[in-house]
Amino acid sequence: MKHWKILIAAPLVAFAVNFSYAGAVKNGIPKGWTGSGAIATHYESGLDESQGSKEQPAFFIAAKEISTDDDFAAITQVVDAGAYRGKIMVLTASARHTGELGRYELWIRTTDDKGGVRITSSSGAKGDAWETVKVQTPVSANAQKLELGIGIRKQGKLLVKDLSFAEAPANNSISERRPIANDVNIGQASAAIKNLNFLD
Repeated sequence: MKHWKILIAAPLVAFAVNFSYAGAVKNGIPKGWTGSGAIATHYESGLDESQGSKEQPAFFIAAKEISTDDDFAAITQVVDAGAYRGKIMVLTASARHTGELGRYELWIRTTDDKGGVRITSSSGAKGDAWETVKVQTPVSANAQKLELGIGIRKQGKLLVKDLSFAEAPANNSISERRPIANDVNIGQASAAIKNLNFLD
């Protein structure tokens, strides 16, 4: 009888472990965000509670074997810039990139009523630990749209968590034009920024 109990218990333990692991990862793009590039074909994306928490899971983009040096994947959200005009805004996150190849990028992009575009970004590559990433930019008085973006180029896996978007006390930003942000077409603006904690 003891042997039967052991044989029955083993698969139940295995099932519990697999179920717990599966429950920690949810594939897909978070609500309020839009996917760009090859995110649906050459990359996997989703939420991973094991790299964050149930309340604030980490978002990930991971390259598949078929991804090439020309590929990129990104998520963005675009809002009306009215609430941020004349302010200095900063996007802050914790990020970690694994894999020998590839780079990641976080950015803020604004467009104005004269067709002007400003992109401020921060990028990084492989790292063994989480690092704090900050992107800071002034929003012009005639800004029309504001976009937040998270992207990966080539290969590797990017994990991002603890996003915040708030007004900064001073302007220390440097305007940069990075490849991933330039490849993403800015979309329609929504009323407000949402789901920075990737809850769903």
